[in-house]
Amino acid sequence: MNIKLLFLRLITPRSRPTTLKDRQQQSNNPAFLLLSSIVFLFSLSLLDTIIGWILLLVICSAIIRCAIFFAYQKHIPTLRTLNLLAVLSIVGLAYSAWPLGLLITMVNLLVLACALKLMQVRTQRDVYQLITSLFFLIGCGFIFHQSMAYTLLYALLIFGVIIALGFFHAPQVDFKQQLKRTLILTLQALPIGLLLFFLMPQLPPLWQTPKAKSMETGLADKITPGDIAQLSQSSELAFRATFKNQAPMASERYWRAIVMEDFDGRSWQVHSARKQQRQINQFRRQEFSPVLTGSTIDYDVIAEPTQQNWLFGLDIATPLSLKSQGEIWQSADFLLISQQKLHSKYHYSVRSYTQAINAQTTSEFDRQLSLQTPQQGNPRTQKWISQLRAQYPNDQDLIRVLLNNFTQENFVYTLRPKPMFIDPIDVFLFEERAGFCSHYASAMAYSLRLAGIPARIVAGYQGGELVAKPDQEQYLSVYQYDAHAWVEAWDKQTGWQRIDPTAAVAPERITMGLRQAMLDEGSFLADSPFALAKFTNIALFNNLRLFLADMDYNWSRWVIGFDQQKQQALFKRIVGTLTPQRLALLGLAIVSFIAILLGLFFVPHWLRQKPDPMQEWYMRAVKLIESHIGARPSWQGPQDFDNHVNKNLPPTVSQTFADITELYVQIKYRASNDIESIDSGRRQSLKSIKNAVKRLKKQLKGLPHHKLS
Repeated sequence: MNIKLLFLRLITPRSRPTTLKDRQQQSNNPAFLLLSSIVFLFSLSLLDTIIGWILLLVICSAIIRCAIFFAYQKHIPTLRTLNLLAVLSIVGLAYSAWPLGLLITMVNLLVLACALKLMQVRTQRDVYQLITSLFFLIGCGFIFHQSMAYTLLYALLIFGVIIALGFFHAPQVDFKQQLKRTLILTLQALPIGLLLFFLMPQLPPLWQTPKAKSMETGLADKITPGDIAQLSQSSELAFRATFKNQAPMASERYWRAIVMEDFDGRSWQVHSARKQQRQINQFRRQEFSPVLTGSTIDYDVIAEPTQQNWLFGLDIATPLSLKSQGEIWQSADFLLISQQKLHSKYHYSVRSYTQAINAQTTSEFDRQLSLQTPQQGNPRTQKWISQLRAQYPNDQDLIRVLLNNFTQENFVYTLRPKPMFIDPIDVFLFEERAGFCSHYASAMAYSLRLAGIPARIVAGYQGGELVAKPDQEQYLSVYQYDAHAWVEAWDKQTGWQRIDPTAAVAPERITMGLRQAMLDEGSFLADSPFALAKFTNIALFNNLRLFLADMDYNWSRWVIGFDQQKQQALFKRIVGTLTPQRLALLGLAIVSFIAILLGLFFVPHWLRQKPDPMQEWYMRAVKLIESHIGARPSWQGPQDFDNHVNKNLPPTVSQTFADITELYVQIKYRASNDIESIDSGRRQSLKSIKNAVKRLKKQLKGLPHHKLS
């Protein structure tokens, strides 16, 4: 018998598997093609995060799987080849990804593992490992991208993974049936998923991404005249602000982000002494408390990822909610600084005292930082300011003269200033007389310092696109092209005052926005020809742009911004006062509701799959017999097996089993048009077969166990 089985196994072609399990694991299974596409598409979605050579490896693995699926290639790479490739990849990853930080390294490692597993997958276990890794990997994608568009993309990828799992187990089922089945399962799971989203504890982030991207992520802590002009060619969203009441006028929307006090004759940056003082105060938990007077504006901000700590607020901004107060630090230069870098969308609540900046005091430390000037460079400006100071000893008169100079000498506001490498202030004031906001702010602050007036540059955003609808709160969308720089000067009588020379040269930039100010020059988003914001003159495109912006705003506010505070507010709306008893009842109601949903999903299926009682009792009898004469061959029917039992067991036992078989066959295989007679006969036969099986069990006791000869 063993020699015969061995011979049959040797002559059976391996390219023609005889079992369903083998057919499922064929290389031309559509599941592998679908999984290849998912790994490739996900890697493209993290193009800025995935290392280049790992992305190339993903493309190679997808090509290999496609070639095998379409029969251009017959064999997958050998295990020895893949093991060698894995070792080399780990060495390369350790070398190239180490400076990127732990999280990005782990994501690259997981993408690398999926690419190698895609080439190596041979067994059912390999498929399960690949699918599990893909689920986790797609989840990691939400760390880097949380917009509605990426959420839809990742949801489709997860849906595709489930379809691939269905194809792996049932490759013979067509795509339409697989799609329908997966869609039904997804819709069934959706209510439970929504419940878990709203009711599971909202935990803070468990990890951070350590690296910033390019200039398009936002303002830098160092600017050279011309830098903000480059940033203003980006239509990326910077943040959105939702106002509790009326939004401020366009001319009052100065969003403070960074204060720069160190000037080297060309560039402005955050002073090292300011950074050191800020670190010491944070270590000692000595937070600055400004003098807060005057009218207020309350609003919520949803900031886009900047990989930096600074936040945005109207002067003078203070954290409003308890969550914001615990996460935001207020510095002596009136900045809001997050304790964690903004690696993802960040929501915070703010109250601004719009008239309080003049009431602030200043320290000798602040005065010294705001008066420092380089000893060399820009000689014409130094001579000019020396002459003006002698002529105008009053600070306000001098400031007025400097602003009038920008308007009377025909200065031009432009996004395309010429490079000014040597003595840039001199070249700007006396030769070119054309520049962007950072040119004007730099020249103004430097001139004031030369005159002995403490001054500093504030970088942030000015303006924004206001959306006001009757049925919702007003919100403002501020984009990177709204980046702006202005000056703050100190006066003994008036305190700190905002001075914006750009408003004197191009007042339409402040009141109507950058796009309107650049109409004549035509340089607005000139480097982004396909930016949707450029098509605002076309009604269709403008409506589409506003509709997409509104969707993204609501998504960011109500889904991404759903934090612990909003969750508690939701609970209060449901149960009122949050007491342990009410929370326990709410939890019990939720568990009961989920149990009911699961019951509605699975109980009908279980009822349909419930075995026939007659079949169940007959199989019990068969198992009793098999324990004494060996397993029943799969090809034997009830009558053949009964004949076999009659030859191998005593007459009393074989007669009882014959009675059981006759009852089973009579009910199972004989048809009748009389339904009532069928039900009545089934009940009687079921009772008889139960008694017969019990009798058979007693008769088999004491009989020796033996096998077929």
